[in-house]
Amino acid sequence: MGTGQIHGAESLEKGQALGGVMSAKASTSLCRVQLRLRPTPNSDIRAEAWLPYTWNGKLLSYGGGGFSGGIAQSEGLMNASSAQGYATATSDLGHAVSATARWAHRQPDKVDDFGHRANHEIAFAVKQLIEIFYKAPVRHAYFQGCSGGGREALMEVSRYPEDYDGVIAGSPAMNFGEIMAQMIWNSQILATAPTLHTKLPAVHQAVLQACDRLDGVDDGVLENPTQCRFDPAVLRCKVFDTAACLNAAELSALRKLYDGPRLATGEHLIAGPALGSEGAGWVMSSIMTSIGGPEYYRWLVHGDPRWDATRFDLDRDYPLARSRTGHITDSSSGDIDAFVQRGGKLILYHGWADTLISAHNTVRYHETVRNKLGPRTDDSVRLFMAPGMPHCGEGADMLQALEDWVERGQAPQRVILATRTSSWVGTRAATHPLCPWPQAARYNGQGSTRDADNFTCVQQP
Repeated sequence: MGTGQIHGAESLEKGQALGGVMSAKASTSLCRVQLRLRPTPNSDIRAEAWLPYTWNGKLLSYGGGGFSGGIAQSEGLMNASSAQGYATATSDLGHAVSATARWAHRQPDKVDDFGHRANHEIAFAVKQLIEIFYKAPVRHAYFQGCSGGGREALMEVSRYPEDYDGVIAGSPAMNFGEIMAQMIWNSQILATAPTLHTKLPAVHQAVLQACDRLDGVDDGVLENPTQCRFDPAVLRCKVFDTAACLNAAELSALRKLYDGPRLATGEHLIAGPALGSEGAGWVMSSIMTSIGGPEYYRWLVHGDPRWDATRFDLDRDYPLARSRTGHITDSSSGDIDAFVQRGGKLILYHGWADTLISAHNTVRYHETVRNKLGPRTDDSVRLFMAPGMPHCGEGADMLQALEDWVERGQAPQRVILATRTSSWVGTRAATHPLCPWPQAARYNGQGSTRDADNFTCVQQP
């Protein structure tokens, strides 16, 4: 199995406790296999493959979020998928800790494993394992991931196009160095207006007043925030500073946050959160400075345990990250021609209310791909933008849409969003269509606005 070795295995009956951090029980009878892969002497990639005794002939691999570092975060997904007959797989990307990036300190091989190599090694090893176990090859191989897992998904598509037939990338953290820089930069901007977060409800209401009805429905959700023309200056305090207005510092900070970080040269790194996402509860500076960005720049970029976010300088540190780690961790190039030529299918999705990774980021990636592939894009790549959806929200069956495309040649014309949680923005519930970008759903004017059948996907002007 290439560099992989079986490290352990157990047979689980349906209903048997899975053990570990999960209190769940096995959804079906399966063989749970632990693997260790060492593509280099310094590598130590831990992976698991769950092989249901009733197999549908398919492999479904899952990516992990953030720095990954653990198999447990994918166990619930693997358990559900095993019940449907999929052989499933995931890994820790070569390190056992996800809350910190200390594992990367002076460990270039581990950085390579995290950046791109681990998932490729797993795909190779698990396909061989499956053929041995079932005495038949994988008929269709799929990869699915969100956030950091979305970054991994796009890395597979661009760097290892032979690994999977179909890939789903949700809220992808593809331009990793830029996103990590934005986390720290956001906290710096918020520090200039420490009361801004208390006024976000007023900002959100002003955005809705300006743009909510553009899609024909007054429901607290912007169907397509790029169509919204909102000037925060309408909230400028006229006399007194109140909860319903913005002072000069708050107005300046808000404009910068919406726009996103720019270098002194004017280069725009990444857009800020979309209009209408304010109700999702923007991530504040206390959280921003404790995760993600500082860890990435401390350990992967500077390699200095003493470095902290107070020393961050966008114009100095981001170019350094781009030169030192961009070629390893970033999957934003849009170079997916080899994947497309072999018939691969890619579904992208992103929630407009994502406040951790800007939804504009994925729209920009889709534009990059379209510029490279031209008219072939729609034959192989579809992007679905989800109104009101927070970071890595659920509710749409992207896997079924992908399988219909790969196995039956039915390109997804729309995907139905069927569930919501309290973290979503707005009052919309029941069902709603997600349309292939740049189309968006528009209410037909008759029937319930809670029924997807009463909406039509239309091209945006």
